Amino acid sequence: MQIILVRHGRPDHGAARWSTPVGMKTWVERYNAAEVVAAERPDSLVALAGSVGIVVCSSLQRCIESRSHLECDCCELPDPLFVEPHLPYPEWGLPLLPSRFWRLAFRTAWFLGFASHTEHIRESTRRASAAADRLIELAEANESVLLMGHKIMNALIARQLRQRGWRGPALPLLTGYWQPSRYSKG
Repeated sequence: MQIILVRHGRPDHGAARWSTPVGMKTWVERYNAAEVVAAERPDSLVALAGSVGIVVCSSLQRCIESRSHLECDCCELPDPLFVEPHLPYPEWGLPLLPSRFWRLAFRTAWFLGFASHTEHIRESTRRASAAADRLIELAEANESVLLMGHKIMNALIARQLRQRGWRGPALPLLTGYWQPSRYSKG
């Protein structure tokens, strides 16, 4: 049995390079609404998607669109169970700093329990556990499953899979888009 976690394609969001903390709300909204740069999709991923038993995805638009670029027969509905936890942000109007700084600072703070305007890490971990159970169920029924998911949620799911005895990287490939990480059992 095999479970493959893939990060969606790169969103073409063109969001502001500088932001205030409260301005990150708009940054996230633009990121969520952006189309995926399909031209970057590797052909090897299309072949991989065609070789698995079933392909599933998060219900966020960038995953739905990324899955559609895999040219596979996708009969499963997009599932909110696999959705990325949104970036938290405080209601501060200052200071204006690079958006990249705020993304790193607020995601780090989220891992430490800061959850303003998003779900707490405990809830995301609970969802990741349920997501791992669902992927295992699908792998048992189809021999293999590919999830078109997200950076953070895929990492949380990978941790749950490894705790259940699945072999694969401790962290999925987090550095790029369209990157598959394989987990196997049996």
